[in-house]
Amino acid sequence: MTKMMRARKGLTLIETLIALTILTGAMLGMGTFVSRLSHGSGTGYEMSMAGDLAVARVEQIKAYPVYASLETKFVGTETGIAGYPGFTRRTYITHTSTSRTDYKTVTVVVTAAQLSSPMKKTSIIAAF
Repeated sequence: MTKMMRARKGLTLIETLIALTILTGAMLGMGTFVSRLSHGSGTGYEMSMAGDLAVARVEQIKAYPVYASLETKFVGTETGIAGYPGFTRRTYITHTSTSRTDYKTVTVVVTAAQLSSPMKKTSIIAAF
């Protein structure tokens, strides 16, 4: 048998290096993807928790039976919220009253070190 007709038995060094280069590129790309996915998931979780805190406060204010005392009961800043370490919740209530209208604008702002921007929820409540 001549050298040309003999079957190859294995990979050459060049083929192995090319395969390793392709594999390394794929692994680096996967590492970047996993890192970004992890960061995005963590940020989404924090935003979800902040949204829950804000909505819970707005709903609590809506359900409060004494319209006239909403400001004295709820306006302020809360820290050390049970189950939500590191979060701060601020509640603002603005009363608007004219001869024809009487309503209160409730704004709840939730902040935390992990959040890139505060979570804000606003609702308008009228006396009934």
